[in-house]
Amino acid sequence: MPNYIYPVVVEETPTGVSMYFPDFPGTAVTAPSIVAGIKDAKVMLIHRIEELHDNNEPVPVPSEISAIELEEPTDRIIYVEVFVMPPADDKTVTKNCTMPKWLRDAGEDAGLNFSQLLQQSVREALGIEKRL
Repeated sequence: MPNYIYPVVVEETPTGVSMYFPDFPGTAVTAPSIVAGIKDAKVMLIHRIEELHDNNEPVPVPSEISAIELEEPTDRIIYVEVFVMPPADDKTVTKNCTMPKWLRDAGEDAGLNFSQLLQQSVREALGIEKRL
């Protein structure tokens, strides 16, 4: 399953927010805003899931909202969704695409790598960061 959705506890702090994943002990981010925190939390979650995959460890099942205990009345639970490339899917496949001849010729004259451009465009359209 390449898409993962996990609950994140958001705590207000004097300088912004602190966020942690109850299903991944030891994971926490602090950020000046909720938007910045969500971006950082997504990156952390991707890296943590990739680490589990690389070590052949199971990815935890997301907690039910009723199982998460909040410490402060101002704490909130939000959900974060990420796409993680499964390790077995890293193989290269061929995909044909069509385009006008003049566009192909112009791209070739400019020395463009069509395969690289297609991969980059598809990742951007899906909101997927390239796996390191």
